[in-house]
Amino acid sequence: MIDQLSSALSSDPARLAATEAVAAIRSGRLTATDLMEACLARIAARESAVRAWCFLDPDRARAAAQLADRRQAAGQPLGPLHGLPVGIKDVFDTGDMPSEYGSMLLRGRQPAVDAPAVAVLRRAGAIVVGKTATSEFGMYHPSPTRNPLDLRRSPGVSSAGSAAAAADHMVPLALGTQHTASTTLPASFCGAFAFKPSFGFTDMGGSNILVPRLAQIGFLARSISDLRLFAGSYDPTLCDEAVSAPPRLALACGPGWSTASADARAALIAFVGGLRRRTAAIELEADFAETVEVTMGLLNVHLSHRFGALPSDAFARLCSPLQGAVTAGRAIGAVRYLELNAIADRYAAALDALFVEHDALIALSAPGEATLLEEGPGSGVMSMLWSLCGLPTVSLPLLHGVSGLPIGVQLIGRHGHDRDLLRAASWVWTSSMKADPPLPHAH
Repeated sequence: MIDQLSSALSSDPARLAATEAVAAIRSGRLTATDLMEACLARIAARESAVRAWCFLDPDRARAAAQLADRRQAAGQPLGPLHGLPVGIKDVFDTGDMPSEYGSMLLRGRQPAVDAPAVAVLRRAGAIVVGKTATSEFGMYHPSPTRNPLDLRRSPGVSSAGSAAAAADHMVPLALGTQHTASTTLPASFCGAFAFKPSFGFTDMGGSNILVPRLAQIGFLARSISDLRLFAGSYDPTLCDEAVSAPPRLALACGPGWSTASADARAALIAFVGGLRRRTAAIELEADFAETVEVTMGLLNVHLSHRFGALPSDAFARLCSPLQGAVTAGRAIGAVRYLELNAIADRYAAALDALFVEHDALIALSAPGEATLLEEGPGSGVMSMLWSLCGLPTVSLPLLHGVSGLPIGVQLIGRHGHDRDLLRAASWVWTSSMKADPPLPHAH
């Protein structure tokens, strides 16, 4: 491990994990400027193929890295992310960069201030390199991004640019969001690590909030330790790296299990069977059968309210999934809307009861390997229930499908028990006895 770290320091610092880079900068073995130059070089080499970014400002990033080095040399206090380049999904407002939410309707939009979630990262010492590409308003619509592991395949849905940028070593950390599956699905497709905290984890103001009860932040990185460092900037209690005793786990065959590919189901069952702890199995598909209808119904109502009054020429410029959602939302009356919220509340209570006997649930992060581009951006059905109920989730790139591409293992925890979930994820990762994923490459 020490030899690998020394090699990365001398040859390509962009390969360093976030935790390794922070330690190297603090010890003086690496400068923030050298790390930034390595990341910018990686972006320059790969961006034309991967298309992870919608806005980049290399000169501003270089200047910020140089300032970070001067602050350190002057003995000034350093934040936990000091000198780390990060990507910000273009659904967060940034006071010094355009924030267009992936939409032509907001082309050239320049907020006056950072979203609170972005401000936290800057205070922690992170350097914003640019804005990562997203589908329009985070919809189930292809973004410009390509899967860095196979350019013929989808990188997933709306946080795809952030997942691709982190997985492809363009930046060590990238910020995303999730209403249904926008962080978890891209992480699975691109082979990244992802953490979606409990609902209410941080202020989501200044971001693209489609449904208030579903709007959640997402963290994308290349290791569990990096996720802990990243999220720890918002909640320092998550920085505790202690691995707990073997967690009580349950394989959750929830909504969407029957739609998963045969190789994905077989891989997960074999993986769970190989863990060094007996794992229970829970059949949830029938009990939560309305998950997709409830989730999409709530989304459609709010989209109809937000976009339904647009002038016809502006409405015609929206992506087709967004237009369809607005139309569907108009047909949902007030009584049904209240029923959808009541069902979501009932589901949340039912899931909470499961954690009396289990510390974490295990599921697939996606129905299978990354889809081909012509097949669309993939399905988020494996994450909808957990997002609907505001539960924290972690996605680990532990499985592979028939084509050798990654499939994520999703761990789900109790609401508000985010630290316990990260500890359980560390135990699962360690128990798998797998090394960190290799450097992605295009086919």
